[in-house]
Amino acid sequence: MEAFIEGYGFGLILVILIGPVFFTLLKSSLEYGYKAGITVAIGIVVGDAICVALGLGLLGDKTFFENPETLYYIGLAAGSIVIFLGLRYLFKPPMETEGKEIKLKASKYVGFFAKGFLVNFVNPFVFGVWFSYITLAKNRFSDYDDQVIFLIAALIGIFSTDALKAIFAHKLKIILRTDWLTKIYRIIGLILLFSGIGILIRVIFFPIGG
Repeated sequence: MEAFIEGYGFGLILVILIGPVFFTLLKSSLEYGYKAGITVAIGIVVGDAICVALGLGLLGDKTFFENPETLYYIGLAAGSIVIFLGLRYLFKPPMETEGKEIKLKASKYVGFFAKGFLVNFVNPFVFGVWFSYITLAKNRFSDYDDQVIFLIAALIGIFSTDALKAIFAHKLKIILRTDWLTKIYRIIGLILLFSGIGILIRVIFFPIGG
């Protein structure tokens, strides 16, 4: 129980991190509703879970986080994806959804899941965060099962806060005018664009483990 409570608490701490993933989730919730945002959140937490599995060596490579070349190419992919999303949000015409309930096809939800997964999983700095959490779990608990419980609880904490962000963004949309939403979408696009450029600069000139 102690491992779970501590892990959940450390998962909640990540609510303060604001990056490309946060703005991707926010945009999806504002434009398509909280279900879309929660689907993005599921993609995010699945990406995090794979990071944890890689870090623990459950997928066969215990040195994944320690390979600068791997993280370098992941960083290039991350920067490119985030820049693409930023440009797309900047120039895509805003949806007229005021007063209407949006019905989405199943394929759309697959897209939201993939968006959350990719923006999160290919970010090398997400791997850095999880490397720190895995190290913390190993230092805090000698029992392997407790380490796993700690990390699973952290994943649950992250997902619960991301789901709340999606719901809050959907509620916020109700009180915003269409022109305000358009401006918010453009701002999110700019933030993602510069975030992607920042990721590329960091992985090229300040590589993790380099």
